[in-house]
Amino acid sequence: MHVLSTGKFLLLFSLIGLFVFATPPTKIRQDNQDFVYYSIDTTKSKLHWDCSLHKGNLNFLNGYLTFNGKELVDAELVVDMNSITNTDIDNKLLQGTLENVLKSIEFFRTEDYPEARFKLHSAIKTGNNDYSLSGDFIIFERDICTDFECNISISNDSLYISTGPIILDRSNWGIFYLSRNNLYPKE
Repeated sequence: MHVLSTGKFLLLFSLIGLFVFATPPTKIRQDNQDFVYYSIDTTKSKLHWDCSLHKGNLNFLNGYLTFNGKELVDAELVVDMNSITNTDIDNKLLQGTLENVLKSIEFFRTEDYPEARFKLHSAIKTGNNDYSLSGDFIIFERDICTDFECNISISNDSLYISTGPIILDRSNWGIFYLSRNNLYPKE
């Protein structure tokens, strides 16, 4: 992953990358169509975040992907915002302080909003296993549509997803603390 040199702390952070593993599929027949449904394996899947200052991980609570044949038709991923961790600070006290600030009212307000989501709008196959996805990142119950590229491969009845960088600006969700985009920097 690359670190942005903008000097501001973007959301979910500057860059995020999804590494999702799914359990063996379930086949569903609905409206005379066959669908294959994958539940994500929350023990192996991670969301990696990287901003211009720090980086870390978030865990998934649950999620699914649904295919009609080889076409991705539906997906939703739910992130546990209380699972946010920092991986670049060695000092445990400073690391814990940053994690607590990220969970606080100044950032993600995890006490009131313990979950964030991604809900798929569309998936366009751009190569053998490559897709261009469009969907909402939902934080504080506010949807912001974002496009990004990913690779989805299926092997031995298991599904694997990896993305390139996904750039999100936290100020789009009203998180202005220590941001250059703060309209009221003295508050």
